[in-house]
This record gives sequence, structure tokens and C-alpha cells, in this order.
Amino acid sequence: SSGINAEWPLRPGGEAEFTIGQAVSKKSLDLELVHRRWGPKGSVQVSASHTTTTKELVTLQFEGSHLDKKDTFGKSDPFFEIYRVTGGHEALVKRSEVIYNNLNPRWRQIEMSSSQLCACDENAVIKIKVYDYDEASAPDLIGHCTTTLKEMKKIKKEIIQWDLINPKKQGKKRNYKNSGVLKILQCISVKTFSFLDYVSAGLQLNCMVAFDFTASNGHPNTPASLHHLNAQGVNQYTMAWSSIGQVLQDYDWDKMFPAYGFGGALPPNNQVSFEFALNANPQDPNCAGIEGVIQAYQMALQNVALSGPTNCAPIMRTATRYANACATTPNGGQGYLILLILTDGQFTDLNQCVQAIQQASTSPISIIIVGVGNADFSNMEYLDGDKNSHTRGRDIVQFVPFNKYAHTPPLLARELLAELPGQVEKYFSAKKIPPIGKKLH
Repeated sequence: SSGINAEWPLRPGGEAEFTIGQAVSKKSLDLELVHRRWGPKGSVQVSASHTTTTKELVTLQFEGSHLDKKDTFGKSDPFFEIYRVTGGHEALVKRSEVIYNNLNPRWRQIEMSSSQLCACDENAVIKIKVYDYDEASAPDLIGHCTTTLKEMKKIKKEIIQWDLINPKKQGKKRNYKNSGVLKILQCISVKTFSFLDYVSAGLQLNCMVAFDFTASNGHPNTPASLHHLNAQGVNQYTMAWSSIGQVLQDYDWDKMFPAYGFGGALPPNNQVSFEFALNANPQDPNCAGIEGVIQAYQMALQNVALSGPTNCAPIMRTATRYANACATTPNGGQGYLILLILTDGQFTDLNQCVQAIQQASTSPISIIIVGVGNADFSNMEYLDGDKNSHTRGRDIVQFVPFNKYAHTPPLLARELLAELPGQVEKYFSAKKIPPIGKKLH
């Protein structure tokens, strides 16, 4: 038996398409069902919910004592690595700073989510390895130990420390005890909420976009120019904007995007500006939808002369002020801003950009920089907090080279937004702000 009642034959239904972003950013989604041959076939209401394991932000601090001396002409230069152990496989989670020439180091606090540390399982095995750093060769293992988050949390009631074991030395010495001791000084865990928790509760993501109008792009009338529009009115700048805009618009409540240019010479006096509205309306730089931004950009190409230098700190500061202003929406909701910077080369005001990023790190903002073309983007990598710790506070910068993903827009969008959920979570966690309708404890 097929399990289908012959008296109730299946009738042709309709189809509807929607994105996950549309579903989670609305309480419910009403969609029209349409059959490919016979047209409208009714409607369907979609609502999304998600189940999550309770996640915590874990703050840890360790110190070592009586570590083995590894350097011939000094002591040791110790650092540690934390690994999550799953099915015998070790995954690196966190690496500490190096403390030079010290056998009794006290390392700085480190933070990570419980999902990173132990997949939200307090009883999962965690391995900590302590090494001696060596500039000229691979680090030498001092010793390792294993623990669990549950054990580390006992620090509130008792002293928690572990012998650091070096397997090679243990195998050679009959009376071997340890290669030093690792002690936990602090283990604080605070309940956190996920990106989807905030979006489902009504978080509004706003997007501001800034286009590079410096002369290094090449004159727009020249086919080799990065600003040259093909017969369809498309170039690398519009492609990059469209890819990320398609994702972000589902979370944006009014689909209005503030759009700016920087490094262009404005009419009538050809004065260079580093934060001009693409629609030539500085009082209201908002553009309606993805196409509205593209139209304003195309119009600006006809009226604004490419100039320079590539100073980007002014637009970062403008975006930060905007982010602070939209932290609370008109209807009492929560807001967060994404600044998308599209540029063809290195920023000439790098130090000012670093300062602007440091100031912005406490505001509800993430900065995504897209490198267009084949220029040297090494200082963009420098600004990306994943690769350098030059900035204090929250990592809010993500850099992506456009050409690497130019032919796969979905991969481009995924790469551009890969760090956004974590950045949003860390902002609200640091401010101790729960999703609307929920409590921290």
C-alpha cells in the first residue's frame, strides 16, 4: 500500500519562496502560493523559531608556577593553548600571549563562548598545553593537562590547579612529578544570547554603504576602470553591494540605506570630500532599496570627479554617530549598524582609522571592508581584528577581497557576513542588554 487514500487524490498545489532572513526577522510571513501553470492557489503563513543550547560567555585567567626552564641562556617564554577535545580530535580554541623570560607567568584574561570552548557541554574534555615560545623554531612543549568547564567553575569554592605533564620527560624519569603547575585564577560564566535570539526579538540591522571615489580606480569612461559600467550598468562595486544588500535587506525594517562616497571632488568647486551623500542630499542620504543605492551611485559617477587621497576615518566616525543614534529604533526596538566600505586600495589615513575603530568598538556597529580590484590590501588585513590585536575592545572589522569570490555571489555574501553574528552577540553581551522580552538571569 502506498499509504495514499485513492478517494483523496492529490491536487496540484502552489509554490512560494522566502529566505531564512525574511522568516526570522518577522513574527509571521504571509506568502501567496502560485502554481506554475494555473496561477494563484491560495496563501500560506510561515513562522520561524529556533532551538538553542544555553550559551555562556566564559572568562578565564591562568597562572603558571615552577615551569621547566627551556632556554639555554634564559628561563622560558611561556604561552598556552586551549583545545576542545571531541572524539579524540583536538581543535584549537584559544592561544594566550607570550610572557617572556618567566617561569611563574600570570596571563591576561581570555574570553570565549561556551560553544567554542566545550560545545556547551560542561563535562566535555578540555586540554591546555603550555609551550615555550622560540622565534627561530617551533615552540617546545612544557607540559599539558586536561580539565572540564564544570571543574574550572569550582574555583569559587576551592583552589583548582593541575600538574603539567610532559610525556617525553615522564617516560625518561622514574621520579618525574611534573613540568610545572597550572592554576586557574578566574572562571566567570555569563549567560549570553544568540544572534537569532536578537533578530527574532525584533533587532533591526541597518546598513550604510560607502564607495571609493579616488582616482586610483581609473576614469569611469575607461573600460579598465573599476568604476566602468558595462552595458547592463554593472561593475565590481555594484556587484559587491548587491551581494551583501540582498542578505541585509531582509533584516532592515525600512529598506532605506544611507549611501556615501569618499575621496571625490564635488561640484561646483571641485572640493575633495571624504563623506558625501551619493544622492547629493547631505540632510537625507538614504536611498530606497538596493537599486536606489545603485542609481545614486551611477548618478554620482557622472557628477563627482575622482580624486583622493583614500581617507576613510571620516566615514567611520560618521557611521559611529549614526549607529549610536539608531541603537534604539523609533518604536522602542533595538538597532545595530553595518558599515560596508568598498575600496580599491589601502587607506592613507591608517592611524586615524585605527583610532576611529577603537572608538567605534563600544558602539552598535560592525565594519565590513571589501577590497575591489587587484591592489595591495595588506593594511586592510592589519585593520581586521582577527589577524591583528592592534585595537582594544571588541573586534568589529572584517576584510574580504572581492576578486576571490567575484564569480560566486553566495560565497561572497557568506564570507562578508561570517563574523557579524558573533560581533552582534559580543556587543549586547558587553553592554548586558538581553533581547527584548528576555532577561539576563
